[in-house]
Amino acid sequence: MVKDLRNAVALVTGGAGGVGRALAQEAARRGMRVMLTDLADAGAVAAELREGGAEVDWARADMTVHDDVVRLAARTVERFGALNLLCNNAGVGAAGGLHETDPAEARKVLEVNVLGYFHAICAAAPALKAAAEAGGPAYILNTGSEHSLGVPPYVAPISIYTTSKYAVLGLTDTARRDLGPAGVEVSLLAPGWVLTETVRAYMAASPDFAAAVAPYGQEPSEVARLAFEGLLTGVHVIATNPASRAFALAQARALAADIERLPVG
Repeated sequence: MVKDLRNAVALVTGGAGGVGRALAQEAARRGMRVMLTDLADAGAVAAELREGGAEVDWARADMTVHDDVVRLAARTVERFGALNLLCNNAGVGAAGGLHETDPAEARKVLEVNVLGYFHAICAAAPALKAAAEAGGPAYILNTGSEHSLGVPPYVAPISIYTTSKYAVLGLTDTARRDLGPAGVEVSLLAPGWVLTETVRAYMAASPDFAAAVAPYGQEPSEVARLAFEGLLTGVHVIATNPASRAFALAQARALAADIERLPVG
């Protein structure tokens, strides 16, 4: 397994802030060249990384528009000569139970969090397969969530978001099956609460929210470090938060017990 990422090329979606920014920083720290993309302006993050000595570019793209994403992948290869790592990270959320969610909002969440990832995997696949064939690193890191592993009992309902992140687990598993024979490694990043700029703002505005999140919050830099460590050591589901691991293991045991309850045959 290739572990040296120096001079390899990472494409990070949703790179203007939050986990995307942290993944781009970690990629640069490891000597990678980085293409950032976001609907928002990622110029400040690109400038920050350049000041640290990284080779960086950025482009605006709508991950829900397939042609936009195809152009983004082509621009990455044209700019840097290759693509070795897709960090599929752009995402949106929505609060409330399924029955409380506006259909238009639900559609947006699913289009960004599921179809957007699908578009990126399809667009990046030829370059990733070429990188693997040439003997270089070839990885996909899909940013899921602890919500990819079950329904966290300590989180208020964000049901359409949870649904979308369950789907990202399926995308990850099928991409691994479909691209693995070509040498492309595929992993799911499954953090819990990450103390991004947005989450910190919510915590500052709501003491109740802050009290609920504080026991589980992780710094984005720590999540990104663990993401790369997991990816490079072949971990398929990178659960960065101890609380997530505990509830996910309990969920897996309950699922196994339920499957075995009904005799068949």
